[in-house]
Amino acid sequence: MSLIIVESAWEQPISEEEFDAIAAKTAPCLDERQARWVTSYMATDRRRRVCVFEARDAEAVRQAFRLSGVKFERIWAADQITDDEE
Repeated sequence: MSLIIVESAWEQPISEEEFDAIAAKTAPCLDERQARWVTSYMATDRRRRVCVFEARDAEAVRQAFRLSGVKFERIWAADQITDDEE
């Protein structure tokens, strides 16, 4: 599985309820593509969010978002960088 980053942005700050509704809308499409949510980061102004998923590839996550009608800025595969000097 690959780590997939989803970047989202909104004109106005988004509430937790609004974001929960978006997550509920995408969940079935993500499940169908075996994509699993890992973590998310919300900007303090609540106008940008980055979500991390595990999935076979970025296209599977793109398809899930497109089919559920949820907009996104970018979706891309990533490598996790860790401190190897421990």
